[in-house]
Amino acid sequence: MKLRDYQRRVLSELEDYFKLARTHGNEARGARTAFVILTGRNYLDVPGIENLPYVCLRVPTGGGKTPIAAHAVHVVAEKYLQTATPTVLWLAPSNAIVGQTLKALRNRDHWYRRVLDEKFAGNVKVMELGEALSVTRADLTGAACIIATTFQALRVDNTEGRKVYEVNGALQHHFESTGARDRFTDDSGVVTHSLANVLNMHRPLVIMDEAHNARTELSFDTLVRFRPSAIVELTATPQREHNPAKGLFASNILTHVSAAELKAEEMIKLPIRLRTEADWRLVVRDALDTRRQLQEQAVKERANTGEYIRPIILFQAQSVEGDDLNVQKLKQALIDDFQVPEAQIAIHTGKNRGLDGVDVADETCPITCIVTVKALVEGWDCPFAYVLCSVSDVSTPRAVEQVLGRILRLPGAKRKQHDALNAAYAFATSGSLIETARNLRDALVQSAGFQKLEAGDLVIEDTAPPPSLFDTQRIVLTTRPRMTALPVNLVSRVRFDESTSEIVVTGEVTDQEAQAIAGIGDTLMDQQAIVSALGPRVAPAATGVDRSPLRIPGLSIKTDEGWSLFEETHLLEVPWELAECDPSLNETIFPSAGPRGQTGEIDVTASGKVEMSNFVETLHRDLSLFTNEPGWTPPMVTGWMMPRVRQLDVTPSSLRSFVLASIENIMRERHWTIDRIAAEKFRLAESIVNRIGEHRNAKRKESYERFLFASDAQVQTSVERTMNIDPDCYSPNWFYEGGYRFTRHIGRVGELKNDGEEFDCAVHIDSHSKVRRWMRNIDRRPNHSFWLQTSTDRFYPDFLAEIGRGKWLVVEYKGADRWSDDDSREKRRLGELWANRSGGKCAFVMPKGPQMSEIDKAIEGLAHP
Repeated sequence: MKLRDYQRRVLSELEDYFKLARTHGNEARGARTAFVILTGRNYLDVPGIENLPYVCLRVPTGGGKTPIAAHAVHVVAEKYLQTATPTVLWLAPSNAIVGQTLKALRNRDHWYRRVLDEKFAGNVKVMELGEALSVTRADLTGAACIIATTFQALRVDNTEGRKVYEVNGALQHHFESTGARDRFTDDSGVVTHSLANVLNMHRPLVIMDEAHNARTELSFDTLVRFRPSAIVELTATPQREHNPAKGLFASNILTHVSAAELKAEEMIKLPIRLRTEADWRLVVRDALDTRRQLQEQAVKERANTGEYIRPIILFQAQSVEGDDLNVQKLKQALIDDFQVPEAQIAIHTGKNRGLDGVDVADETCPITCIVTVKALVEGWDCPFAYVLCSVSDVSTPRAVEQVLGRILRLPGAKRKQHDALNAAYAFATSGSLIETARNLRDALVQSAGFQKLEAGDLVIEDTAPPPSLFDTQRIVLTTRPRMTALPVNLVSRVRFDESTSEIVVTGEVTDQEAQAIAGIGDTLMDQQAIVSALGPRVAPAATGVDRSPLRIPGLSIKTDEGWSLFEETHLLEVPWELAECDPSLNETIFPSAGPRGQTGEIDVTASGKVEMSNFVETLHRDLSLFTNEPGWTPPMVTGWMMPRVRQLDVTPSSLRSFVLASIENIMRERHWTIDRIAAEKFRLAESIVNRIGEHRNAKRKESYERFLFASDAQVQTSVERTMNIDPDCYSPNWFYEGGYRFTRHIGRVGELKNDGEEFDCAVHIDSHSKVRRWMRNIDRRPNHSFWLQTSTDRFYPDFLAEIGRGKWLVVEYKGADRWSDDDSREKRRLGELWANRSGGKCAFVMPKGPQMSEIDKAIEGLAHP
């Protein structure tokens, strides 16, 4: 399976962080420096772990944290630890999740394991904590060794009685060196041959799944015992408050994935449609009716696509065994009052584990109703769960937050043709729809990792009459409609019944959707009939701003196949030969003196403690104790490097010749021995990759100039090749939360600070009377943002504005101090080319600091050509 765009972005940012942390490793606080550079926020220390990298990746429920974690192991090992045999301590919050993780990582056909095998050349060992009690030195030094367990198995105030901390004769051989014996000898002179001390020697990388459960001082004390090399947290709900005096320690959130990104990537069901009733019987009735209608949609989906889906309801009872509507009473009501066959009902509570060993996704499984209280909080995952029905009191977010996340995952991580199967449904016993909606939104924030502004949009109160969520409207037409004119997002909801000459519209439609449906009428009479019929049922748009897709002309070049959007593939298709390039590495790209601990810093921590630290140098020295590798030859080092320096646009033979020539050049020019090169092989491999990148960029620059700026270049900006940006797929990492109310943006404004020159620029665009609508463009969203291809990467301008209809202003804001640098000049030149080739339909502006008059001039030029 391929990573989604947001997963690649998260891993790219993680890689940037660890490369910077290693680069600043000679500083006392390299982890802090790298974090501040990349995020602009302060790095927050925790007790006893002041210097090592300890960062959090915030990914909402349904976002696929485990594949990110599997890739993260290699990122940290290669970019920071510089080892091919990392020791990894993989911590999860429950035995159920540990079991799922081990099952996936041990299965060589599972894509999580395939990721690790590919990155570590198949040299991977996976074990549970019990197996690790007999781990050998060869296991830890000869492979990427992953030990999975719960944090609870390690986190104790008193280590007595815990096998991980006890003396273990099977581990004695790990302590044969004098240094090891000296370090782990207790006051009585006895060497503690424990697994904890073995891991301490090997400086494990710690992967923490759902890390919000481990932000206490006891947790930090536990981590210190293992002397980790780095810690990567993955969670939907990181600790945000930092108040050490109260024992609260906030996570260092390196990057955040928004719910909008997950929806745009078809990972989760949204929105959540909510209905409430005061009588629990009506709530159960409506939930069952919704499941029945979803089943009908699922049958149609399978007929169209072959995908099997069996929608399931999660019933949340009031208690397990109380006098109220407990799980047994609710089950009996389903059987007696609603004729649900008993075979279709499963009870899953702390005591009654009705789902253990059951594959609810199997086609032979009859289960359609699961009765629980809150036992599905962790370790249970079923994308077939579409409906949450709570007969309990939803008076607080806590009442539903533990089961709400269970209905969010989209089956197959792929949008369905029938829109009803792309949403989730919640029914609750409550007298207040508004109060319940607020609590559901708060639960999304507290348990699923959504932002407050997102959650406000993703829970929709259903105030329509109760009989059906999917009622239809039939409209008689005089002629056959032009069904091919329907927008893609309406294809599954509008059909033509030839037997009655009617179009059938399923579900509510917005005013814009109604107009789009009217467009299929072949006569004016039919179009008016459609508008008239749908008018009373039209749902209000989210804002007064047009939310139809933004169709912005892209920059195109003429190819043998016609006009094509100019992108990186055109640059990659130009042949070049690495074997003809200079393989030498100068001191800038590969310094002879790497981070060897020759410098250090004395610093004072926030608590007043004076320390001198060189964490990365110490870490690499510790790891090198287990990697003494004599007997290398230049061809052997070359062979080791080949998978690590692999390039998609370079043949293996050319790459091998280049790597070997680089090694021989260093041995000849710097008088290095092959053993020294072997000792520096990770750093050398990275430098060779950078050197190849320099050669590639030089060739690409030549091709870029020829494609776009040569006298005979065939370039145009026209509607023949547009970038279609759907506002519903707008997916920023975070939202603007300032006091100014934007009125012309396509929806909530993303990734804009509450003040500063860029904010002033946004306000200026929003307040201009000739701006029809605008969008804050988001970086690294190639399918949902506007971009222009530079010689090295994609350029995402800051703002897109539609002037009138179909004319576009693109604005890239630059402070006056950066307006003249090389990067700005290249972007300005490219943007102006895009505008100049549009025939007056587009304009590009890069104001120099606060010179907003340039924006006004461009707008007037588009409005009055």
